[in-house]
Amino acid sequence: MLEVKNLSKIYRAKSKDGVDTKALDGVSLSFAEKGMVFLLGKSGSGKSTLLNICGGLDSPSSGEIIVKGKSSKDFSQTDFDSYRNTFVGFIFQEYNILNEFSVEDNIALALELQGKPKDKKVISELLEQVDLSGFAKRKPNTLSGGQKQRIAIARALVKAPEIIMADEPTGALDSATGKQVFDTLKKLSKDKLVLVVSHDRDFAEQYGDRIIELKDGQVLSDVSKTEMEQQPISANVSTVGDVLCIKKDAQLGDQEFEQIKAFLRSSKSDVIIANNENDVAKFKKASRINESGSKEVFVDTDESAAEKKSYRPEDSKFIRSKLPMRHAVKIGASSLKSKPVRLLATVLLCAISFTLFGMLSTLNFYDSESTFKKTMENSQRDYVVFEKQYQGTRIGYTSGIKEYEYKEYLPGYFSSSDIQSLSANFGGGIFGGVSTSMEYNIRPRPSIYWMNDIRAAAYIPDGNPARAKVQGEYPKGEGEICISSYAAEMLFQCKPLTSDGGQIDVSSAIGLIGHTVIIGSKEYKIVGIFDSGIIEPKYDGLKTDSEVNYALLSEFESALSDGMH
Repeated sequence: MLEVKNLSKIYRAKSKDGVDTKALDGVSLSFAEKGMVFLLGKSGSGKSTLLNICGGLDSPSSGEIIVKGKSSKDFSQTDFDSYRNTFVGFIFQEYNILNEFSVEDNIALALELQGKPKDKKVISELLEQVDLSGFAKRKPNTLSGGQKQRIAIARALVKAPEIIMADEPTGALDSATGKQVFDTLKKLSKDKLVLVVSHDRDFAEQYGDRIIELKDGQVLSDVSKTEMEQQPISANVSTVGDVLCIKKDAQLGDQEFEQIKAFLRSSKSDVIIANNENDVAKFKKASRINESGSKEVFVDTDESAAEKKSYRPEDSKFIRSKLPMRHAVKIGASSLKSKPVRLLATVLLCAISFTLFGMLSTLNFYDSESTFKKTMENSQRDYVVFEKQYQGTRIGYTSGIKEYEYKEYLPGYFSSSDIQSLSANFGGGIFGGVSTSMEYNIRPRPSIYWMNDIRAAAYIPDGNPARAKVQGEYPKGEGEICISSYAAEMLFQCKPLTSDGGQIDVSSAIGLIGHTVIIGSKEYKIVGIFDSGIIEPKYDGLKTDSEVNYALLSEFESALSDGMH
C-alpha cells in the first residue's frame, strides 16, 4: 500500500551562519494494507516529519514515497494535494475543526472537496460509529476536547480513505478520553492502515500492531506484535515466556510440583503468586495474555514476509480537490465578521495588491536584464557583487550500500568566458575575485568592529573605475598590495606588526603607504589604498559596545563580505 525509500529531509539554515537540520536520514519502510503502526521517538527524532512526508504535507529532500506502486518523484504540488484528498485522512492534535460550520458541515466538507454531494445518511452513520449520534447540528464550540477529536476522526473517515494518519491525536486529552480515541482508531485499523505519531509507549504497546522508533532521523527499532503460544510442561502446567500457568482446579502431582520448584529457582527476581480471580485477571491484562493463554510480544519486523501486492494504474488514480465557492465565501465572511481589524487590513492589502499587480504587469513588458542594468545605473552604488554556485549531490555508502543522498550548493569559480559574458552585458569594468583566508598580523583588536581577515583578492584590469579611486599606486610587481580604505583604517587602529615583532606606528591610515605588513606568513608592501565605500553609521556601536550585539555583528560581517571592504 505505502512504501518509503531512502527518505531524507534537510531544513536549510535561513542565514549563512546557521546550521542545516537533517530531520530524516535515509529512511526506508514498507507498510501493510491495514494495521495500526505507531511512530515513537523524542522531540526532534523525525517522527512527525516522516508522517508529514508520508501524508504529502511536506516533500522530501531526496528519496520517494510509493503509493500503490505510484512514485512521488514526478509529483507536482497539485499531485500531493490530490494524493491527500484521495487516500489520506488526517487527524491532528489541535483538531482543525471550523467553528463557523456545524458538526455535519465539518464532516461534509471532506466529501465536497472530492466533488461528491453532502450525504447526510453517511454522516449520520459515521457519527454513530464514533459514539456521537445526534450531534450533527451542534457547533464545535459546544463540544468537549474528546468529542472534537472524534468529529475529526469522522471527518477523516467520510471520504473513505485507505490510510489514516494521526499526529499526537491524544496530546490535548486526558488519559480516559485518549483511550476512547485509541479504541476508535484500533477498530478502524482492522480495515485500514493507521499511522500514529505518539510519545506514549504504553498506548503503543497496548494498541499497536507495529512500533517504529526513530532517533536523529533514522530508524532505531522496528518491531511487530505477534502471539507467543503456551508451552506445556505437563497436563496441568505450562509456560508462556517468563510466565508460569497452572490450570484451575488442577490436581498436581509430585513431578509437577518439582517442575514448579525448578521454575521458581530459575527466577532472578521476585516472584508473585496469586490465586484471587481479580488479581489474576489484572495480571493477564498487564502481561497481555489473552483468553486462549497466548501472550502478545513484539519481535523485529520482517518486511520481506509481508504479502506483496501488485496494483493497476487505475488503483492509484487521484481525485482533485474542489472547494465549493459557498464554503470559501462562508469561511472568509466568518473570519472577517469576528475580526473587523482583519477586514480593514484585508481591504488595504487588496488595494495594495491590485496596485502592485498593475505595476508588475507593466514591468513584464521590459526585458529583465535591461531593467536590472537601468536600475543599477540609476542607483548610488558603484558596483554589484556576483557569486557563482553549482548544485551537487552528496551520496554516502557503507559496505557498498547507499545510506543517504541529498543535494547541496557549493561555490564555483568564474571562467574567462563568464567574465567576458558579464562584460558584454554590464561594461568592461568586470573583474573576478578569489576567496582567501589570510589574516593581517596585528596586535589584539581594540573592538570587534575591526576585522583582520581578507575575504577575497583580485587583479583589477585597466579601465575599471576602482583604479581611479586609488591613493598611491596600483601594484606593479610581486609582493606589492593595494588595500581597501576599511582595511587601512583597521591597520591604523590595530597597529600592524613587522617581521621582527615591532609595531608600525603612523599618524593616519594614509601613512601606511610605503610600509610593509605581514599577511598570513608573507610580507607585502602597501603601495596604495582604494576607496571601498562608506560603511553605514548603524554599525558604529560595534566599536564601543561592551556587550556584543550578535545580530548586528552578523549583519555587519555580511555587509563587509558583500562589498569591496
